[in-house]
Amino acid sequence: MPARPTASGIPSTFDHLVVAVPELAAGVAEFEELTGAKSVPGGSHPGRGTANHLVPLIPRGWGADSLTYLEILGPDPAQDPALAAAQLAGFDRMAAQRWAVHPDDLDATVAAADEAGVDYGAVFDMARDTPEGGRLEWRLTRRAPLAYGGAQPFLIDWAESPHPARTLRQGAGDPASASETGSAAAPGVSGAGEAALTLERLEFFAPDPAALATALGVLAASGAGDGSFTVEEAAHPGFRAVLSGPRGEAVLETPVRQE
Repeated sequence: MPARPTASGIPSTFDHLVVAVPELAAGVAEFEELTGAKSVPGGSHPGRGTANHLVPLIPRGWGADSLTYLEILGPDPAQDPALAAAQLAGFDRMAAQRWAVHPDDLDATVAAADEAGVDYGAVFDMARDTPEGGRLEWRLTRRAPLAYGGAQPFLIDWAESPHPARTLRQGAGDPASASETGSAAAPGVSGAGEAALTLERLEFFAPDPAALATALGVLAASGAGDGSFTVEEAAHPGFRAVLSGPRGEAVLETPVRQE
């Protein structure tokens, strides 16, 4: 993993941020109004009841070639609403849900977490069809409910599938035209021809800050991340993502949920 500036709370293996919405079309419109950034359809998750839209997202200080993005996740109108209700329980408004890292070795990272007594969940195979007729297949860890209200990331391995962020960049025609910093003043360009967003930082909080810090620290200990994580003490666990874009700063926080 090449060295790069790391914004607060964002390891070099950061992959993507998930924002959940109770209704997909309305949520996409709300996100665009909030940030000024357009999204593009991602695809459907068969059997999970959800579908997504994707937005170019680059952490502060990272280059325009970074394989990172933001996912807007909501119910798929073509699937059973009960499936989505199970996946999006507690999300009655647009909010941060969870975030992902892509370790070089997913299984080794899970093993390191198990050895440290940290539960990153079981490993599952996932897939979705793309609007262009392609298919993405990947592996990820999953816990239910989300660990620490979503503050503990899940692990993802795209294997042989093209990374979704690469597709977003290719749609822009000229990746070099995107901002080298992803800043609001000189934003990158998405496949929809719209401004990319900058992930300024991730902020974590929990009733037991030391426990969450230990869970996050597994990433560095296993080689799946770097740096240290600051965790605030709070009545409930979760995290907030601070974004900047064409319409200034936007903060998305996880809702209060039962562990």
